[in-house]
Amino acid sequence: MFRSRTHTKAGLLNRRNVLSLGCFGLTPLSSLESKAAVAQQTLAPRAKSVILLYMDGGPSHIDMFDLKPQAPDEIRGPVQPIASSVPGISVGEYLPHLAQQMHHVAQIRSVRHEDVPHDQAVYRVLTGYRHNIKAGGLKIEDSDLPHMGSAFNRAGQDEATMPRTIQIPEPMRIDARILPGQHAGILGARWNPFPVHVTPSGQVTPPDLKHLEQITHTRLVQRGHLLNNLQNQALFRDVNATRELASDQQQVLRILQRKSIQHAFELDREPAALRDAYGRDRHGQSTLLARRLVEAGARFVTVYWGKEIQDWGGDWKPMLVNNPWDTHRNHFPLIKNSLIPRADRTLAALLADLNERGLLDDTLVVWMGEFGRSPRISKLFSTPGREHWPHAFTLLMAGAGIRGGTVYGATDRFGEFVKDKPVSPADITATVFHSLGIDPQKTISLGNQQHRLSTGRPITGLYS
Repeated sequence: MFRSRTHTKAGLLNRRNVLSLGCFGLTPLSSLESKAAVAQQTLAPRAKSVILLYMDGGPSHIDMFDLKPQAPDEIRGPVQPIASSVPGISVGEYLPHLAQQMHHVAQIRSVRHEDVPHDQAVYRVLTGYRHNIKAGGLKIEDSDLPHMGSAFNRAGQDEATMPRTIQIPEPMRIDARILPGQHAGILGARWNPFPVHVTPSGQVTPPDLKHLEQITHTRLVQRGHLLNNLQNQALFRDVNATRELASDQQQVLRILQRKSIQHAFELDREPAALRDAYGRDRHGQSTLLARRLVEAGARFVTVYWGKEIQDWGGDWKPMLVNNPWDTHRNHFPLIKNSLIPRADRTLAALLADLNERGLLDDTLVVWMGEFGRSPRISKLFSTPGREHWPHAFTLLMAGAGIRGGTVYGATDRFGEFVKDKPVSPADITATVFHSLGIDPQKTISLGNQQHRLSTGRPITGLYS
């Protein structure tokens, strides 16, 4: 019934086996978990959905949000603070659009962890757990713990009418390695985020969710009735695995009957002016697509920045890089002329758009990277840069009851270390689960093992 194809670690899934494998991760809780246990661990959700914007490589906190204008030149650099829509709160001068939306935004300036390599840091912030290998060079393994969106997907209870968790525009890589932490890991490939590709020029490659032309709407409904009859047979009632299969099939049938889901991937339905506001680049159009997808029913959409051609200046030729925010060299020209202006335009447009549509009240927006950049300017290369810095960095949240125009936590006078209200990656994942109405301490049964969603505590001080 499907023409769509999507990659998993095991290989390709196509329309001939998608119904049996549930590749969209649409299945509700396993029947092995009792409804009573679910009810006990259910909270009143503040967020209906999450949009996670991820800056591959680590954005510089000290040049964007946690500026230190009184610090020496070798710390603060050339970036000057500008006023925002919130009296007393300033941001870096390369963020003029976001400055006007800061009344929606809570800055968490005291995030910290201990993982310096990208591999471990990405895994840490996306899963909330530290990888058991402390060196670099990580590869995806079945033993990986799940991305917070996949964990939510597995722990959720509601029936989905489209893929619940989605990944745009491509997974993060270092060289040819896809970094762990972006998938479902121990939960199984069926809970992986559904991938949607957006080209470097900002063109969406929509998944083919159309049923075969010879399968009319009437026949589709008839097949749904047939499935219901089969579920009522004794053979099906007594086999848990078959119950889950039938649930997968029912939800896929619902997707096929909703044209609005197919329309959600069509950005040309948006006004040209709005597409311009988001930015006609990969990140801008991916983020606009994320808004359309949560509007259509997606629950957790992760937007990575994606690889791009980058000019490092000096003796370096422009190169294709997988983690563009990893500005070891040519830091200041890159953040001024390319990275921050695009991030500024897109995040500001998303917040304004969600607010205008009445979606910000129940959509949690999270803006983050795996760490910040070193406050002390590095001269390891021919052009100045900033190095990896997990010891103190800033993360943004907005919407879904988050108190905008606030700052949580603080760093020291040079922005090097946290001095007030430290926040761990586990606290971040706990806050996201809590916002979605899921108890962060909830455990998921995996045969003889249990996986706890988070070991952190929700940052309740963020809520209004």
